[in-house]
Amino acid sequence: MKIKKKKIQPLLYGTALAMSLSIWTPNFVQAEEGNTAKTSAVNKQADVPVTEVEVKETKEKKKTSLSIGQQPNAEGVKNYVITKSSTGSKTNEESKDVPQTIAVVGQKVLQEEHANTLEKALTNIAGVNTGTGVWNPNTNLNPSFMSRGFYANNYYVNGLYDGNLAVAGWTGYLDRIEVLKGPSSLYFGQLQPGGVINLITKKPLTSESYKVGLEYGSWGSRSIDLDASVPLTKDKKWLSRTIIDTDHFNEFQKNVYNNHFNGAFIVQGQPRQDTVYTFEATYRNYNITGGYPGAHPAIGSIQAPYGLVAYDANYYDPGQRYYFIGRSLSARVDHKLNEIWTITSALRYSNEHNERHYNGGERWTDSTNTKISTGYDWDIFNIDTYSWDTTGNAKFKAWGAQHNVAIGYEWSRWNRVWPVSVYKSSGSVDAYNPVFVQPSVALDSDSPYTYYRYGSYVSDTVTLSNKLKVSAGLNYSTFADGVGGTGLHTSGTTWRTGANYESSPGLTWFTGYGTSFNTNSRQTVKVGGLTTGYQYFAPRTGDQYEAGVKYNISDKANVTLARYRIRETNIVTNMGTTATTDYQLTDEQVSRGVELDGNYVIRPGWNVLAAYAHNDSRTEKNHLNPALIGKQTQAVPQEMFKLWSTYEVQSGNYKGLGFGGGVTYVGRRPYNSANTVWVPGYSVFDALVYYKRNSWKYALNINNLTNRQYWIEQNGVSVFPGTPRSFTLRVEKSFN
Repeated sequence: MKIKKKKIQPLLYGTALAMSLSIWTPNFVQAEEGNTAKTSAVNKQADVPVTEVEVKETKEKKKTSLSIGQQPNAEGVKNYVITKSSTGSKTNEESKDVPQTIAVVGQKVLQEEHANTLEKALTNIAGVNTGTGVWNPNTNLNPSFMSRGFYANNYYVNGLYDGNLAVAGWTGYLDRIEVLKGPSSLYFGQLQPGGVINLITKKPLTSESYKVGLEYGSWGSRSIDLDASVPLTKDKKWLSRTIIDTDHFNEFQKNVYNNHFNGAFIVQGQPRQDTVYTFEATYRNYNITGGYPGAHPAIGSIQAPYGLVAYDANYYDPGQRYYFIGRSLSARVDHKLNEIWTITSALRYSNEHNERHYNGGERWTDSTNTKISTGYDWDIFNIDTYSWDTTGNAKFKAWGAQHNVAIGYEWSRWNRVWPVSVYKSSGSVDAYNPVFVQPSVALDSDSPYTYYRYGSYVSDTVTLSNKLKVSAGLNYSTFADGVGGTGLHTSGTTWRTGANYESSPGLTWFTGYGTSFNTNSRQTVKVGGLTTGYQYFAPRTGDQYEAGVKYNISDKANVTLARYRIRETNIVTNMGTTATTDYQLTDEQVSRGVELDGNYVIRPGWNVLAAYAHNDSRTEKNHLNPALIGKQTQAVPQEMFKLWSTYEVQSGNYKGLGFGGGVTYVGRRPYNSANTVWVPGYSVFDALVYYKRNSWKYALNINNLTNRQYWIEQNGVSVFPGTPRSFTLRVEKSFN
């Protein structure tokens, strides 16, 4: 489907509106608190009444607040506490003032836990669990997550949408990971109601600095990385940072290994006090094992006869490889127009090339449970993503209250071309001595696919008193695709409103309501087994009620306790058969729960992270299969818990010595929608010890201390075993 030129016009409208407001508003009110009121001289001379709007002026204008580079005391670098997030407001609003839960994983946590994949990093967020994983968890490609019982697989980088398969893989260039829980369509348009995962990348350090790291791990794994920050000008108005790492990662299954090369180059500049430019380029080159290595059939692992499959069994040919190359370019400008308006505009382009080969399977051929059915797959496909977002942020006082307004427009285009798509059965292999045979195949291809997402949003947070803030916002977004030349075009109006009351310093009570919309894909209509056309549906709609309390003190604590209810409706169901279809919007899913996300500094050097989630996610309506009503959502555990804590000696002979660890608990999860088969729950214990002296740092991470056998992911066909006891030894040298 082609998007007509007129549909690009809103790209200009959003910016034009923001610019016009910036010109009009300075004569309207000033953006400072605590100003004395006085009527403008112009109004006095013209004798114009001003009783409805009290006009404010400043005696002294403040300096601009824009800055560049990662500051030495940046949140999340020296301790776990992060109190500010742009994800929940598209501004610099503090997290405590957003009527929705925001949880963040910062640099220090990522480094201490050696969380080199997003799967590891997001174990620190309550209510987020791995979903029906597409690839092996260690490949750093296409991870899948669920948040509060719903999928959360639309990833953002610095607030910009990116559909790249590897965008959520590498964590080495991330400053932090922000998760906005629940419906987030106010600022991000078409989304699942579970929430949004926003990856915030590192910025250059403000002084020249170099760091080199070497790692060695279990089964011969090894890696090397470089992090270099270099000012580009003597006055440090232009800074740069280069981050590179490469690894050879061996898995515990025989002959299964993955090679990754990741690189990022970031430049920030502030040629004027009121303007900051940020440019970023990334490159990724992966050579990984093809298919789903380590995937086990349910029978013999989580179903009787138990233990039939060896824990380290692999039914995918490790000689078949998946070659991936990913690139991205982004540019952002932050410009402070005046003491009221700040404009932020950002562009992002990413491209990926995939050549995927695999030969294997994870299904038994028959009831004898001796042979595994296998298939050979060869795909070549390329994906391009373009995205753009412009936000105007105004802070001013009017009608006796302080306002923090965000108004903006976002647009993205995702395109996939699939010139080679081949699949053919390759017979079966012996479950206890697999020998893989590659069949001869004929070339085929798959249809190209393009979709567009675009929308406008406006929100306002109003400070009614020193303790009370209320907020409201509205979004109108559109999703359009071009499947088979017909196309799907759906739009949705979503909104969020809420209030925050700070009863005492740092202690804020909040309540909020928000909505979401998520496109229903088109369905193929069949009559008597013959395709007669396509059917399109209104989008899924979701809403959330949420309330709780936040304890937020910079450098000391960031704790959120929340209770929520999310409902998603308009889920498509085929009330007919596969031969004669009858699709209807009948199904509903509801998720209710309580969550705790906490980061706390007990004393200097002693940090604690805790996350707990109780989630009751169930099918509310299913007209086709009423027996599923009340069943727990597939792959979603009811209980999750994470505790991680470290302590670093601050003085004396042992200064620089740090140690700690934690436990991750995941309750049992339904393997199927009928809840007749369950994936067992598990607890995994990890430990860390490190020592810093002068410019050297030595660290040893030990994971799965008790060598627990457990199942970390499922995909509806098979389950994936978790990694046995393993270690990573790291040596790091800094040069300043």
